[in-house]
Amino acid sequence: MKILVVEDDLEIQGLISYFFIKEGYEVHGVDNGLDGLKKLKEEKHDLIILDLMLPGIDGKNFTKIVRSMGEYGNPKIIMLTAKTEIEDVLEGLEVGADDYMKKPFDPRELVLRGKKLLAIKEIKKEEKSESKFLNIVVDEKKHKVFYEKNEIELSKKEFDLLNLLINNVGLVVTREKILDRVWDSNYYSGDRTVDVYISKLREKLPILSECIKTVKGVGYRLEEKR
Repeated sequence: MKILVVEDDLEIQGLISYFFIKEGYEVHGVDNGLDGLKKLKEEKHDLIILDLMLPGIDGKNFTKIVRSMGEYGNPKIIMLTAKTEIEDVLEGLEVGADDYMKKPFDPRELVLRGKKLLAIKEIKKEEKSESKFLNIVVDEKKHKVFYEKNEIELSKKEFDLLNLLINNVGLVVTREKILDRVWDSNYYSGDRTVDVYISKLREKLPILSECIKTVKGVGYRLEEKR
């Protein structure tokens, strides 16, 4: 598996590369977002370790570009930043990052998180690429959602949450499972985060308003209207 480290601090870039190479991964490093995008065009990577504050194209816009254009593949992304406010955490994840670590960090923990994301990526390769519920179709390969053949714009987290619910129709999905599968439980998201994203799904797909049932104190269940 190939890992791309996009970090303008060459000392940190070298440290990250060293620890992943020790684990047997092929690692490439660049010090700015533009070169990172060029590298991804040349060859697909499975995981990107991405600094948020970069010269030229910052980490947030870098992630937006990668997630919006199929030519860059569908790599897992861990965002690194010195920022600590929860709003920055949410914003980074909202645009498509899979995980988030604050500087300074332990490179051994970074490697463990990277391994976890790569394991999830391998599992998903073997899973079915399309899920359906009523007139909603979720295309995992294209990362698109359709309702009555019309595409519905969803953020990455909204997409992942909807897909999780559809793949567990009729079952109660606990908050803990949602946080683990959609947010990987690696940052403090606040008690209301799941509720907010459920509300967003109900708003963007009104058909779900009566189909997503709240199981008080536990989580949510998706079921067809009776």
